[in-house]
Amino acid sequence: MRFLLCVVAFWVSLSSCARTSGYRQSEALTIEPLKNGVLLGHVEMDDQGDLISHRQLRQVIDRIKNESREPLLLLIYIHGWNHNASGHRVSGDRDLQGFREALEKLGHATGQKTMGVFFSWRGRTLASFPVGVDYFHRHAAALRVGGEAGVAALYELGMTAREANRGNRVVMVGHSLGGAILESALGESMAAKVATASARGERLKRRDFPADLAISLNSAGSAIHARQLITTFKERGIREIEGGPVLVSLTSRTDLVTGVFWPIGHFLGRYVPGFNWFNTGVAGQYRREARKDRLAGTQREAHRTTVGHFEALFSHQYRKTGSEKRDLSTILRDNRASRVGNGFLVKGEEDIFLFSRRDSPCYNRSPYWIIPVPGEFIRSHWDQWNGNFIAIMTSLMSLLGE
Repeated sequence: MRFLLCVVAFWVSLSSCARTSGYRQSEALTIEPLKNGVLLGHVEMDDQGDLISHRQLRQVIDRIKNESREPLLLLIYIHGWNHNASGHRVSGDRDLQGFREALEKLGHATGQKTMGVFFSWRGRTLASFPVGVDYFHRHAAALRVGGEAGVAALYELGMTAREANRGNRVVMVGHSLGGAILESALGESMAAKVATASARGERLKRRDFPADLAISLNSAGSAIHARQLITTFKERGIREIEGGPVLVSLTSRTDLVTGVFWPIGHFLGRYVPGFNWFNTGVAGQYRREARKDRLAGTQREAHRTTVGHFEALFSHQYRKTGSEKRDLSTILRDNRASRVGNGFLVKGEEDIFLFSRRDSPCYNRSPYWIIPVPGEFIRSHWDQWNGNFIAIMTSLMSLLGE
């Protein structure tokens, strides 16, 4: 018993709570100068999904305006579970450092003025060991971050860049639970814009949205939300917006976190008493529509599966077409014109893949693309910012406005 009490006391001393007041609230820490003339701004959200400081957001927005005297690439990144803006290996992992390095490489390889925004939230409640027990709690927090305040902040960041210079390009990326935040924040506002345009008999334009392209990578969001947004587009006859997608979900076929562990956790949280310690709500009644379910999958299946593993909603398929080694500069150059027939070609670090629209019958013919990615390109759940992901992002950007 004494030994057990000592272990518990030691565990409690290690697992102090992560900060709730943010890590980048001073003016000096809100804007970071990086190598190659790149800037990194920080916007921090609290546990209830509110901005920690509107002053911080204003500082980043003012800097976007100042940097837009010449065309700017603005890359907004939303991190996932177990990460935050501390930049410390123990209390926040290395996600922030990975984003810094990716921005510096992009700035060097493109020679273009580049700025990033690290859109952070309390992805970790415990500053150290153990990691994992707070998943349901963090999942609920992520959905709050994707609510009203998160929508307003993301829209203001993106629309500020759009209005400051017509040559600016805005890309938003959310990883894992950050992908769920991005899908939640943009999905509901997109649905509202689609319904409004349909009621007015108007056509949607890319500039109606805060980003040229929004990408959720290995998203930890439920497919039920994707099913609803795709249906919103489909029932109003909207197949594309100026030639390309507005929202893209990319998930590695070898991502075990969202493909295996997420469904297991969902099952345990729903059916095993006491497993879901934080009592995150789950869906109850599942509607059945036999005709729709045959093509779009059922509500039940969608609710218990992540968006990138729900095959009924896939918009594309892929096949390998060749191999050739490339550095980042070559990747950016070779993917500037990637449209091929009803798909697009991606030339990565070593492999070349053709992503093409799925053959009929296919439910997803919308501007919300859900694309499975081979394991050679994105090797695991945490394999963001490699050259292959940048190749896909560049290829998708080349489709816009054509």
